[in-house]
Amino acid sequence: MFDCHINVEICSTIKAVKYLYKYIYKGHDRVAFNLVSEQSTQQIDEIERFQSARWIAPPEAVWRIFGFIINEVHPAVYSLHLHLENQHQVTFRVYENLTNVMNSDFSAKSMLTEFFATNQVDQNTRKLLYKEFPEFYVWSQQYKMWTIRKKQVVIGRIVTANPFEGERYYLRMLLNHIRGPLSFDYLKTVNGILAPTFREAATMYGLLQRDDSLEECLYEASLYQMPFSLRRLFATILVYCNPTNPRDLWERFEQDMSADFQLVESSSSTVKTETLRSISTIFESMGRNINSFHLIDQNIDFDQDEFLFREIDDELAVPIPEEDLHASTLLNCEQQNAYNSILQKVLSNEAAIFFIVGPGGTGKTFLYKALLATIRTKQLIALATASSGVAASILPGGRTAHSRFKIPLDTNKNLTCSVSKQSGLARLLQKVKLIIWDEAPMSRKESIEALDKMLKDINDSELSFGGKVIVFGGDFRQILPVVPKGTRQQ
Repeated sequence: MFDCHINVEICSTIKAVKYLYKYIYKGHDRVAFNLVSEQSTQQIDEIERFQSARWIAPPEAVWRIFGFIINEVHPAVYSLHLHLENQHQVTFRVYENLTNVMNSDFSAKSMLTEFFATNQVDQNTRKLLYKEFPEFYVWSQQYKMWTIRKKQVVIGRIVTANPFEGERYYLRMLLNHIRGPLSFDYLKTVNGILAPTFREAATMYGLLQRDDSLEECLYEASLYQMPFSLRRLFATILVYCNPTNPRDLWERFEQDMSADFQLVESSSSTVKTETLRSISTIFESMGRNINSFHLIDQNIDFDQDEFLFREIDDELAVPIPEEDLHASTLLNCEQQNAYNSILQKVLSNEAAIFFIVGPGGTGKTFLYKALLATIRTKQLIALATASSGVAASILPGGRTAHSRFKIPLDTNKNLTCSVSKQSGLARLLQKVKLIIWDEAPMSRKESIEALDKMLKDINDSELSFGGKVIVFGGDFRQILPVVPKGTRQQ
């Protein structure tokens, strides 16, 4: 009857009301309809309808009526600065001279440097860890100094860091274990020996475990995996498992990872080069550079054109499912209208932005697959992305938008995509004819704005999204509604 699939929920008992009316992922959800004559002047109050659809249990209603706190943090938590030497943030006013700011002793101070300075003059603090410091001292941002705390329980928390950040991560590790350090060099000094890096100092302190489990993983895989699969596993371990000594793993399994090249190459140096080239390609697909792991003494440099065009070749090689080739003949009227409109813009190289909206089951994904198949059969490039990994996996060649466009997870008004204008991804985005972003309402507006800015820069265009054809899709019923207080709509 409606030429679409409709999900139907039946509330069979009173116990199901809370689930249906306050489903945490889709917000308050209710559909009601009534029939009125064309001559009726009945006014529709959308705000009243929304409010009447809300389900608030009695305990929640009472709690909000009395204005009780919904959430709180107790005790208070101090966020402690974490930075490498001479790499802390400095704020200054626009009218201040930058040279004077850089040469100022005040600008040279930070929470961490003053923590060191306090330890140098106060013996009582020599027994404290950095994270324990706020329990006894309070930080004054105005004077940039620690003063003795008189009351109030406070917990310190060092700003988080992940292994990808390298030395900053290992500095945090040392600060969490060494009491009363006097300086950055003090943290790197172990038994009178100054280590060249925080990582080596952490190893000398015994804070880093051996890579036995990773070695066992690679050894077991080397018994039955093909060399290419072993190289991919090796790259994955280096990128995501952060081994203590990547070079040891490389030297230990170099022969196993290069077995296929040994069959066709007679020179050992050529075999090594081809193996590193293959691993470098895998690293590039993960957004990393092989030189950051120091597998050999010198930097590894390969032909950049090879990497620049690999992104394009990979997209052109995306397989097209047989059923998708016939999808365009099975579209309903509304799908066909959208299909024709989008395809006309793509083939005429005109800039356009579309939004496909509809509840789950109405055929949005079917339309996407028809468009992707048609464009890809013409040897044109179409990128399939989605806000979530599950939605992206449904689309042929699909990836999450954050992965494809290098959108940072941190959101702010100055958010930018980490895409170099000289990279292979930039070449791909210059060649692309269609970009599909499913579940777009699930993303923050800053992410979409970042994509807009990046495409304008990559394509040297002031048109929206660099003049590309963009298809956003999703269901606004899956996001919480925002209703302004004191306004009424008719």
